[in-house]
Amino acid sequence: MSYLKALNLRQAVALLRGNPGRIRVVAGATDLSLQEMPQVALDITALPETTGLETADGFFSLGAALTHSEIANSHPVRHKATALTEACASIGSPQIRNVGTLGGNVINAAPAADAAVALVALGAGAVMINLEGKTREEAVEDLYAGFNQTIIDSGSEIMLKLVIRPCAANEGSSFERFASRKALALPMVNGAARVEVVDGFFRSVRLVLAPINPAPTRLLNLEEKLQGAPVTEETYKKIETEAAAEVEVRASLLRCTAQYRSHLIGVLAARVVRKAAERALERK
Repeated sequence: MSYLKALNLRQAVALLRGNPGRIRVVAGATDLSLQEMPQVALDITALPETTGLETADGFFSLGAALTHSEIANSHPVRHKATALTEACASIGSPQIRNVGTLGGNVINAAPAADAAVALVALGAGAVMINLEGKTREEAVEDLYAGFNQTIIDSGSEIMLKLVIRPCAANEGSSFERFASRKALALPMVNGAARVEVVDGFFRSVRLVLAPINPAPTRLLNLEEKLQGAPVTEETYKKIETEAAAEVEVRASLLRCTAQYRSHLIGVLAARVVRKAAERALERK
């Protein structure tokens, strides 16, 4: 296997063009050893376009090659996109978080990838560039094509950044996971929520849970029911009941029984919505 490192975006695109069918874009590459190794690996961690963290036009612009540690320790992201810092802080171990990247967590497309779950809940978009130098933006939730598959071709396209609208006044977000231990364990269930609360009622809710399907799964029916619902204990009890009823889960030897996971889905759904609502009320 050949290992190449691009120093700028023009060079990266040229290297992709020059190695058709043989090359694959990598950043942290923490999951690459678990997959089929490419003939040529192209490291993009030196590109300014993939490593910046800034606010532009009212949105967070997060380079796809930023590490989980960098995101977890970012004060602006922690303040206005809390679910993402919580998710990145829960991934793997310190060593993995110091190398693994935000974009890689999406492109690897593991069904319960923590950062990806938070990104979908926050309504994030991903910006890619192709061999012709043309960019496109897609919602993260629309990138999934199946189990461990996305519509991004890492041999002909580079994810440059993730774009998130920060939480404004009356908005909050939250991420949590249940696992057999606190680190280096697959989650039995993980989930994230973004909510807006006005005058004691939910104005909007995005609620995402995994692993249920190959992609992070929005509970669309429950989201709709929560619009206009009061922020009360009764509502949280309904969330717990209806979240478990909305999705079908299967047993897993690596995680837990279907019955237990169904129970956890309800508990976690209510918990992340509650925490997001509490943060929204703090941000009046």
